[in-house]
Amino acid sequence: MTGNCVDLNEKKNICAVNKTQDRKHALFTKTGYIFSVMLIMVISLAGAVFADSADSQIISVSLINQDADPAIAGNIVELRIGVENKGGKSAENVILELVPQYPFEMVPGESPIQEVGTIKPYQDGSDMKIVKFRLRVDRDAYEGEYGLEIWEYEEGKRDKIRVEKTITIDVANRECAEIIYIDKVELVPGRQTTMKFTINNVGSAPLRDLTFSWENEDDVILPVGSDNTKYIKYLDVGEKTELSYDVIADSNAEPGLYKLQLSLKYDDSTTGVEREIATIAGMYVGGETDFDVAFSESSMGEYSFSIANIGSNPAYSVSVIVPEQKNWKVSGSNSAIIGNLNKGDYTVASFNLQQSRVMSSLEQDSKITDERKAKYLSGNRTIPDRQIKTIEIEIAYTDTMGNRKTVSNVVSINANSETDANSARLSRTGKANPTQKAITTTQWIALGLGLIIVIVLYRRHRKKKLK
Repeated sequence: MTGNCVDLNEKKNICAVNKTQDRKHALFTKTGYIFSVMLIMVISLAGAVFADSADSQIISVSLINQDADPAIAGNIVELRIGVENKGGKSAENVILELVPQYPFEMVPGESPIQEVGTIKPYQDGSDMKIVKFRLRVDRDAYEGEYGLEIWEYEEGKRDKIRVEKTITIDVANRECAEIIYIDKVELVPGRQTTMKFTINNVGSAPLRDLTFSWENEDDVILPVGSDNTKYIKYLDVGEKTELSYDVIADSNAEPGLYKLQLSLKYDDSTTGVEREIATIAGMYVGGETDFDVAFSESSMGEYSFSIANIGSNPAYSVSVIVPEQKNWKVSGSNSAIIGNLNKGDYTVASFNLQQSRVMSSLEQDSKITDERKAKYLSGNRTIPDRQIKTIEIEIAYTDTMGNRKTVSNVVSINANSETDANSARLSRTGKANPTQKAITTTQWIALGLGLIIVIVLYRRHRKKKLK
């Protein structure tokens, strides 16, 4: 029985192997069946879809591009919308309509409805139809992505059958600044002046790290105590800032208009490129001047005054005027035209003046001290005209900008001479002092001529007598 005998353990192993193989075969058979069924379904579905698209119109709407990209807040953006027909049936009377919403609005004169017309079967890709729309972006819009709704429908069926699609538009803030020069338009040569520039953020995005500078190519106008460059760390939307400079114009500069070149640089966060705003401002050097008026001399009621141009600019069409005032009266004209006066020049103007008998008010005389006022007021007395020491003189002139201006001066009168005293007495009494008579130049000339005539007549008489 030994040769026919089979080991029981070996028999169990053989049976186990056979069972595993049978199980794998069954699984393979089942998987293959499922795959076959799925393949048949896919082929059938594809055939059905193909058959369906061949007999229908499939309209596709998409954003092809935009200009600018991204759209800038406050500016106009042009959208190019592509319309395709992926079906086998023509689409007729196709209408495309934009539905603007914040931050977009239609540009005035532009229509949100566009007629696409007929789109042929399978008209897609490079053959698609392009429709353009122009929109304005709100200037206060924040940076980001905004949805814009588009409707596609057949003409006359807008409210019945339509396809709605939303496209995304990128919006960026507009960074922009402007230089407003509003402070000074005129500089007097040799005089230090504070000049202010105003920088205004007129964009819709904050500005950072701004650099402002200015220069005058002729170097007639220069900053004092600092250089010509200033920095601004941050400037928010709608805000402005002032930059101050102490400047001075060359004292020898010719009057006229000088050009200032202004520059503002900052980084554009949208493009990453440094932007520069360069502009020009006009600065006039010249303008007004100043005068010094001094009493020169007086004789028989004629008072002379020295007029000097002590300013930095010439004065044109200069007139000297004695305005109406209580302490003085003018005999004849109260003004004298002396023409043009360059800086540093002087001339003399004379007037026939009479002093009033008494002062009507102590306040008329700016030279009288408080102590003297108190002394006279305590005695309830008026100050006689002999103590009137001042007179008001006005200088009217045209400055280098063509403006007519008037400068007033209070001039001290020194009436210590014999003629001044006699003039004062004449103004009070109407007649000369009998003990003090002033001999004028005319009288001296007449006396000399008389003496010459006497000598000539005497010599003729003597010759005749000798003959």
